[in-house]
Amino acid sequence: MKPEVQISTRSQMSVDTLVQGKKTHAFVLDRTSAEPLYRQLAHLLLGLIDSGKLAAAQRLPSESDLMTTYGVSRITVRQANDLLVRHGKVTSHRGKGTFVAGRVVRHDLDALQGFYAALRSQGIEPQTQLIEWSTDAGALDKDSLRGIDLPVRLKRLYSIDGRPFALVVGYLPAAATGLGRARAERLTVYEILADFLGLRVARATVAIRCELAPHNVRELLGLRKNVAVLVMERQSFAQNDRPCEFMRIYILPERYEFRLNVTVPFEIARALHKVSSPLNSTQQGVTT
Repeated sequence: MKPEVQISTRSQMSVDTLVQGKKTHAFVLDRTSAEPLYRQLAHLLLGLIDSGKLAAAQRLPSESDLMTTYGVSRITVRQANDLLVRHGKVTSHRGKGTFVAGRVVRHDLDALQGFYAALRSQGIEPQTQLIEWSTDAGALDKDSLRGIDLPVRLKRLYSIDGRPFALVVGYLPAAATGLGRARAERLTVYEILADFLGLRVARATVAIRCELAPHNVRELLGLRKNVAVLVMERQSFAQNDRPCEFMRIYILPERYEFRLNVTVPFEIARALHKVSSPLNSTQQGVTT
């Protein structure tokens, strides 16, 4: 739940001055309050973000500036930043600082749609860059699906507000070879299937997990080592139930969320596989 923001006029003026790059020495935090200083500081910064005075991707005042302005310790500043990180309001990048988080993209899993279409349905026009278009790399890629003929591989980087947030690695049938890089830059994967190959996607399976970003993914997304990303894998099938596409998408978790609409709670339980108990050989159902 988003913390309630209550900011005095004096507090707001002090923060505004700080954001403009002018240090002040006004001690605006209430040290007689039962509310911890780090939460008070977080509320001040949150008000600045929600009001738009700190825009998406903008760097927050440095730790030293906040310490000087509010007369607090470095620990207090870091606790305030950590609270904003947990609420998804800011992102912290070692050696670079803390930045206002951009818009959160929501992907509905109850509809069959492409990654690009999911963005545009929310009025978001992402910047895209085709990193790779190879007609045979998919056949040699150890990360592609085994036993399925999808040799064409593409890699596309997605950015919002000028900052990368997702890397798409897609695998397509050999018939896509004739498309060429120039047209591949302009078409989404589902458009390639429908408009160039004449294939209509009938169904798709989707798996989502969290894992540490591989080295090549970290470089393209600008991440430091040992940072986890969301990984969505999608396998699409044509009307004849033949696999026609496999896609792996690496996504910054603070910029993306998946949603699934469930009308009857018990449907989830029925869909889960029964598991064997480690204590005996009997199978037990899953309850909600």
